[in-house]
Amino acid sequence: LVGVTTFAGSGGSETPQHAVLLGMSGAGKSVTVCDLLSQTEAFYDYTVIIEEGLSYEIYTRTVEPTARPIIIQPDGDLTINYLDTHGLPLTAEQLASAMALVAKIAGVSSDEDKQFSREAQIAKYIVLLYEDVFEEWSRRNAHRLLEIARHACVLAKLKRTRPGTTTLDVFVDFRDLQRANADLANQQLAGVTEEEALRFLKEPNTRREVRNLALAYFASSEYPTHRMLQELIQLDGSDSTAGDLATRLMPWCADGNYGCLLDGASNISLTGKIAHFELGYIPEAAKLLRAVAGFLITNYTRQHIITMPRRLRKRNVYEEVARLLDIPGGEQIVKESYAQMRKFNCWNISIVQQYGRFKESRIRSAVFGNSRQFFLMRQNDRADLEDMGHDIGLTELTKHAILSYPLPDQQSGEKFAAFTYLHSDAQNPICGTAHNVASPEMLYISGSSGAQFDERAQQLRGAEDVLSAIETAAAQ
Repeated sequence: LVGVTTFAGSGGSETPQHAVLLGMSGAGKSVTVCDLLSQTEAFYDYTVIIEEGLSYEIYTRTVEPTARPIIIQPDGDLTINYLDTHGLPLTAEQLASAMALVAKIAGVSSDEDKQFSREAQIAKYIVLLYEDVFEEWSRRNAHRLLEIARHACVLAKLKRTRPGTTTLDVFVDFRDLQRANADLANQQLAGVTEEEALRFLKEPNTRREVRNLALAYFASSEYPTHRMLQELIQLDGSDSTAGDLATRLMPWCADGNYGCLLDGASNISLTGKIAHFELGYIPEAAKLLRAVAGFLITNYTRQHIITMPRRLRKRNVYEEVARLLDIPGGEQIVKESYAQMRKFNCWNISIVQQYGRFKESRIRSAVFGNSRQFFLMRQNDRADLEDMGHDIGLTELTKHAILSYPLPDQQSGEKFAAFTYLHSDAQNPICGTAHNVASPEMLYISGSSGAQFDERAQQLRGAEDVLSAIETAAAQ
């Protein structure tokens, strides 16, 4: 038995031990990752899987019988509203993300000055749209403004007492306090007088903070949409470039070429235990759609992870992370996940098969530098292994063992997936060979060949109790 822990420490000081799994095709990566996810499932409250190929479809159904992969495709009915703050206040980061996405779909100009000008123009319209929507919402919800102003006033006071923290940090901390100790949180809110709250609501400098916080109170259907932004830009006759920009954004409206992916109220729920996104149905020719989909998914799930209590454990699974590098901004997505999401109690694992592409990317230093666990399966390329060994600190004996691991299809009798498990823990470092001997049920769930996929889909189609169906099928 090999002890693997994805968090180190005890009590309130547990730290996620980010991981990387590297191995050639056929080394048993899918089985090993499914096994690891299954055995640690009980310790996690939320799992995000981003992949191509539906390798984790059955695993997703075992976690939550009603859960299904969220498949993104050009003519689908999925909508992810990039202007939705997902229960968080409006922040500079949210504005920058929305601006970057709109700039991406509007097209990148080879003229740098022109591109900067377009991005500034987009940012202006997005802020104006949020302001218009807030003013309209305020008229319908005038009775709630004083409550929001009082909340904003408390957050402003907390921020002043904690130098270096952001508005989002104090919002999340106070929200967690409201859930854990409602009496204490209400006491702090009651400490703000009505006069103080009114002044905070009326003064121009602080009214903006009330507006930003009010977005956290919006229902999903109340947020601005892509169509509203496109129409706002089109109606602005004072700018000669506005018409061109509005035309560029039109294909992404609900009745355009890309359907309702960006336009409308978000119609997917991330409130369950698992969110599984499948990108394999996007054609290779639709590179812009792939880029937009990757941006939307990571931004959407990141926002949801932030809205969850920090004490809860979350995790991101990047299947074949080298493919994410094909998505413009993909490097930044993974780098931020490894470097920043630790403070939200989020564990990350990246699965790497195409190491040649991965090692040339700027992402490698961020992933390797922030990882404490490495699962090193069979490698065929000695040069790649030497490169890994230089970064991780592998001995010659360990590298020789990795090169000589037998592949499962080369074995007779009871098969296993061999790998070196390296955990660079300061107090109890571990480095040694492990064999993953999977059960028939686990092999059935994680089989990734085409024949297995089709047979399994037929056997489990319509099954209400997927676990019993898996047991029956595996026994046969």
